[in-house]
Amino acid sequence: MFIRGTRLQVAPDKVNPAIAHFKEKVAPTARKTPGNVGVALLVDSKSGHVIGITYWESAKALAASEQMGIQTRTQSAAEVSGQIVNVERFEIVIMDRAAAPKEGTAVRVNTVNGDADKVDALTVFLRNQVLPVLKAQKGYRAMIVGVDRQTGRSTTSTTWDTMDDLKASENAISHLRQEAAKAAAASGPVEVEIFATAAIDLAAPVSATTSR
Repeated sequence: MFIRGTRLQVAPDKVNPAIAHFKEKVAPTARKTPGNVGVALLVDSKSGHVIGITYWESAKALAASEQMGIQTRTQSAAEVSGQIVNVERFEIVIMDRAAAPKEGTAVRVNTVNGDADKVDALTVFLRNQVLPVLKAQKGYRAMIVGVDRQTGRSTTSTTWDTMDDLKASENAISHLRQEAAKAAAASGPVEVEIFATAAIDLAAPVSATTSR
């Protein structure tokens, strides 16, 4: 499975219009596109930073959807007077769900610029060392890891019932974040961002409890 994430910067007072546009325009268009298996929107209401995510069943489906992606993100930016920050594509190498996806959950996103040759080592570390610790924490709902095998860049998102649960988990996992950076042979510090799930619509196989 593959994802495309579009980061958009909007004024804080444009976050709600951005959510509405995503639900009314972007999500239906993406879900009707061949090979799409889901969409999600993460928002930081204070900063106005939003990430629109589309899920694809294969690299081929992702590539075939690029024109749709260009059209929807251009329209989204224009609709809310926003700026497209970047567009990234990742292969999902870990997807674990302890609970079904839903709106209103808290999400921590860790991004690492690592060595492309260390992608598999990072995946093994996250699956064997980090995931068991996460699953033991109160409020844990999901972990999704995406990698770019060409650049070594990776993103790990963890989803929590509440923002309080997310914050409470920090003590248990903060040291593992640095170990993960070492496993990835990171060229710099791990970037940590906090969001809320503003919209999510996933096909049944993607939203089901699973571990890969």
